[in-house]
Amino acid sequence: MKNEATFIKISAICAFTTAVTTTLLWLLPKLYAVPQDFDEAVALAKNPLYMARQWVNLLHIPLALTAYFGLTYVLRKRELPKVGLGMIWFLIWGVVEMMGISGIIFSVNGNWRAKYAEAAPSEQAVLRTNIESYMAQWDSMFFVLLIAFLLATIFFGWATWRGKGLEKLLSYLFWLAAPLTFLIILSGYFEKAWAGIIVTWMYPLLQPISRFLMGVVILRKASLKK
Repeated sequence: MKNEATFIKISAICAFTTAVTTTLLWLLPKLYAVPQDFDEAVALAKNPLYMARQWVNLLHIPLALTAYFGLTYVLRKRELPKVGLGMIWFLIWGVVEMMGISGIIFSVNGNWRAKYAEAAPSEQAVLRTNIESYMAQWDSMFFVLLIAFLLATIFFGWATWRGKGLEKLLSYLFWLAAPLTFLIILSGYFEKAWAGIIVTWMYPLLQPISRFLMGVVILRKASLKK
C-alpha cells in the first residue's frame, strides 16, 4: 500500500510538471525565429532556446506517460478496457516521439548540423542529404504519433466520462484534445491555415490545464479509495 501511494503521488507530480513542460513546448519556439532556408535551419544547432525545447520535449514524454499511467491505475477497477486501450496508444505516442526527438538531438543537431559549416563541399552534400532525409522521416513519424495521441485521448475521455466533478471536467478536456489533435493534422499535413490559427489559440489554454487537472484527479481518486 505504501508503494502504491508513493507511485500515485509521483504520477500526480509528473502530471503537474507536464503542465509546465507543455507550456514551455509552446513558449520556447516563440522566442527564436523560424528558419526560412536550410542554412538557417542548420544554425539552430547552436541556438540554446531551440535545443532547450528539444530537451524539454524529451523530458516531457516520460513525465506524461507516468502521469497517464497513474490515471490508468486509479481508474483500472472501473474502466480497465478503456484506460487500457488508451494507455497502449499513449505508449505508442511516447515511444515514437522519444525516438524521433532523440534523433533530432543527437543525429541531426549534435552530429550532422554541428559538422556542416566546417565540412568540405562534398561532405556537406552528404550531411544535407542525411538531415533532409531524417526530417522527412520525422514528418511521417510525427503523423503516427498524432494519430496515436488522438486515439488515446478519445479512450481517456470515454473512461472519465462517467466521473463527477473534476473528473467530469477532465473528461471534457480529453474530448477537446481530440479535435485539437485533428486540427494539428489538418494544419501540418493538409496545409489548412485556419486550423493552425485555432491550434495557436487552443493549445496553450487547453493542454497545460488538462495536465494540471489530471494531477488533481489522480490525487483525489486515490484519496477516495483509502
